[in-house]
Amino acid sequence: MQPGSALLETLGFIAAILTTLSFLPQALRIRRLGSADDVSLTMYLMMVTGQGLWLIYGIVIASPSMIGANVVSISFVVWVLVMKLQHLRRLRAMPPLSAPAPAPAE
Repeated sequence: MQPGSALLETLGFIAAILTTLSFLPQALRIRRLGSADDVSLTMYLMMVTGQGLWLIYGIVIASPSMIGANVVSISFVVWVLVMKLQHLRRLRAMPPLSAPAPAPAE
């Protein structure tokens, strides 16, 4: 192990914990409100793709903090994506809003 690498790995774990847990409030909010209207599908698809690539990179360089953080982060992001897709499916299944009936003539 190189000098200072334990300190760097500790720093990596702290960063990993903070960035990984940053997805939890959004996931819990969607679950609590039952709505994913305010969630960008594109952003979360890009995020899960990027995290997948970071996971591969972490495996290649054998970084436990990077591997652990990305496995957990991918789980949270996939959870949000599933809730978003379920929300979109429910919206598509709803009948379209009809215009109100005209008032009767007197």
